[in-house]
Amino acid sequence: MSLIKERGSFVSLKDSVKTLQGVGEKRAEQYVKLKIETIYDLITNFPIGYVDCSNLKNIEDIKNGEKAVVRLAIVKKFAAKRVKKMVITKMLAKDEKGVIVEIVYFNNVFLPAKLSVKRAYCFYGAFIVDGFSIKIANPIIVNSLGLIAKYGLTKGLTRNVLVKNLKQAMAKIEEVDDFLPRYLVLKYNLISFKKAIEKIHFPKNVKEYLAARKRLVFQELFFWQLALLRMKKINSVGVEKNEQEVLKSLNLEPFLKELPFKLTAAQKRVIDECVLDCAKKTPMNRLVQGDVGSGKTVVAAAVCYLFAKEKQQVAFMAPTDILAGQHFKTFIDFFKKFKIKIALLVGSLKTKQKREVLNGIKNGEIDVVIGTHAIFQDGVEFNNLKLIITDEQHRFGVKQRERLINKGSFANVLVMSATPIPRTLALIIYGDLKVSTIDELPPNRVAVKTFHITSQKRDKALEFIKKEIAKKRQAFIVCPAIEGDENKLQSVISYEKILQKNGFLKERIGFLHGKMEASLKNEIMEKFLKREIDVLVATTVIEVGVDVANANVILIENAEMFGLSQLHQLRGRVARGSLKAYCILVSNSNSLDNLKRLQVICETTNGFEIAKKDLMLRGPGDFFGIKQHGEINFKIANLKRDLKVAVLSKKEAENMLELDENLEKEENLKIKQKVEKFLTNEITVL
Repeated sequence: MSLIKERGSFVSLKDSVKTLQGVGEKRAEQYVKLKIETIYDLITNFPIGYVDCSNLKNIEDIKNGEKAVVRLAIVKKFAAKRVKKMVITKMLAKDEKGVIVEIVYFNNVFLPAKLSVKRAYCFYGAFIVDGFSIKIANPIIVNSLGLIAKYGLTKGLTRNVLVKNLKQAMAKIEEVDDFLPRYLVLKYNLISFKKAIEKIHFPKNVKEYLAARKRLVFQELFFWQLALLRMKKINSVGVEKNEQEVLKSLNLEPFLKELPFKLTAAQKRVIDECVLDCAKKTPMNRLVQGDVGSGKTVVAAAVCYLFAKEKQQVAFMAPTDILAGQHFKTFIDFFKKFKIKIALLVGSLKTKQKREVLNGIKNGEIDVVIGTHAIFQDGVEFNNLKLIITDEQHRFGVKQRERLINKGSFANVLVMSATPIPRTLALIIYGDLKVSTIDELPPNRVAVKTFHITSQKRDKALEFIKKEIAKKRQAFIVCPAIEGDENKLQSVISYEKILQKNGFLKERIGFLHGKMEASLKNEIMEKFLKREIDVLVATTVIEVGVDVANANVILIENAEMFGLSQLHQLRGRVARGSLKAYCILVSNSNSLDNLKRLQVICETTNGFEIAKKDLMLRGPGDFFGIKQHGEINFKIANLKRDLKVAVLSKKEAENMLELDENLEKEENLKIKQKVEKFLTNEITVL
């Protein structure tokens, strides 16, 4: 138990932040917006960055716009003035050499009021040097030189308040459990957990910050790896199929003969890996990753065939109704020569249709059910579920996948992702799965020509799209926003005006975004598939898997807003047929990093190369859409920066489980408790 001493008694770190002095109901509500409810939440709410105030500078050494710490003595204070809705407070100060600096605070009368004339303070901020005039606006008062932590805040909650509460909590910590085994602390020269918490918030220098981060990152990744390995163990070890569950035949020839195309060598290899898994006594638990258009669906269909022909039910889960419907049609085509019954289960089904599908699943009449998250809802009962396939794995959390697995008896699991990543990282992130990679595209695959333009050339790009539509082609236009012009982003709702301005009067325009009802989204996409819409203006809702062979142009607005892998996924929506395909990236960004990323996407169509670059430039948080989909909830670790630590922590986790596979030794009981809480989704992994 971790404890805090409060007014002579001990309070658990699980207690509310309201136990801290000055934190009432209103303040507690502000903390809740930051997902801070307990003392532990507060002390593990790590900084989002730091201001380096370790070195004092002289005014004469500062360049215009430079951020620095300068010791200034207040010379004169002026009364606050209200200008429209803004309160402006000014004062004059001078450095040790007598150089005068004008200090201005906007909408902050409390801090200037506390500053005394003739007293010196250390001010941090950006200095404006204009001839003989030197100014600084809204500077921070630095009480001690070092690194000053910056935090994510919410309305009404200032950094000063948060730090005050944080210091109050830290000062009263009596004891904090150090979950890491002593031998690992010594082996990797790690500081204690308590000290790491203190130094991550209040480091005196970079050395202290690095030591704190080293400890916290290792601990977080170590427990995460333990949890993944334990999950893998729970899902496989000791689980053996009985004679009725073992497939009687692994012969795929009848299925392969009916395919209208030849498989690539990579597809054959991955299918063989899956078939070998199916032949084992323990259930399959495998990830198949491959580039856009590499042919993952036929791999899934081949494995599906083995189970369905023996009346062992298959559940295929896709992230959207649109993609589920597309897979449904594809599987109908794949299995038209076989006595395999396939059904679609999505939220937009009418009550009668849904009832018929649910009854068919329950009594075993339906061999393959394809759908969205609706498949793992409580009302869905399978008769003999033995294979679970999930498409776009990173869009489903571990717990969602587990809920579906629990609907079957020792079911085999095959997960697919079109977001290719380096194998080392795949093995770390999907630690509970074996990894197969389709690293070859089918022959005669049309390459997409990709161009980067600024908005000044948008008119020409739209004119090109009009010419393609005149040839009976179709086009996608992707916008990062749904409506409004916040941050000057192009939006789906307002894009109609741009098209009208550019003469799109006869062309049929459709609009699609995530806030629409599922039935309306399906209706619009169906119209696009039937060529009843010429131009589909959409958000990234079209990113995953939609195949429209007649669409050969995609224009992406504010391209700098997207990661490379996401741009590659979006680009994959065209070139689904034999037509020449084009991708036009519109961006006015002058950022060197953004220009590098856009250059990469223009120069290569290799998804694995793009993924490596994306990982280097953005990190896996953006790469996987983790913040949106909740697959990894790290408090401090970053797999881009900490990949080597992740590899080490995995090795140490494997060593621990090799010596104590169920974590039953006395010295590992606290670790087991922490890992089990993570597996039941009660806490984050730190």
